[in-house]
Amino acid sequence: MIQIATVHLAIVALVTLGTTMIMMVTASNALRLRNIEISWRSGKLFGYPLFSTLFLGVTITLSVLVYTQQLYHHTVTMVCYNWIGITWFITSYLMSKRFITDHGIVKNINDPSQTVAWNRIMDYVERNTGRELKYIFFYPEHMPGERSRSIRLELDVPGGKKLSFGNILQRKLGRRFSLGEREITGIEQLK
Repeated sequence: MIQIATVHLAIVALVTLGTTMIMMVTASNALRLRNIEISWRSGKLFGYPLFSTLFLGVTITLSVLVYTQQLYHHTVTMVCYNWIGITWFITSYLMSKRFITDHGIVKNINDPSQTVAWNRIMDYVERNTGRELKYIFFYPEHMPGERSRSIRLELDVPGGKKLSFGNILQRKLGRRFSLGEREITGIEQLK
């Protein structure tokens, strides 16, 4: 008869393997980015991803408790949980990071629909919310020449990156758009 502890350990081992593979794919996507001009963290917990950071903190705390209580028979399980926490944190950290490259905007390195090349941007709206600038970029669903609907990509630029991002926008889109005319305060009308 199979014991519950064995089934639990097998499930944890499979999840550990799965999160490791997802982390490797995400890290390889991040390493493939070329000509990164600026980037910033955009997680909900001081720039870090909320749930994965909390999970990693809980697993580390439980590992310390297992060690101090000398419950060494749980060591393998806790190592797996800590590895799951580490891989989840790395994956979600890289996915929440925003990259502005020479070729375009990458909002999520694992989602191609969250990436847009500079030459595909048809229009954009800028709104200053105080601490950060909110941009909404519009680009066609398909390549030019095909009939397609417009897709929007929203990007919050933190205060420390406003000037750098504005310079990149001017360099990349300045020829096609007049920046002085782009700012609209009624952004709610576009929702």
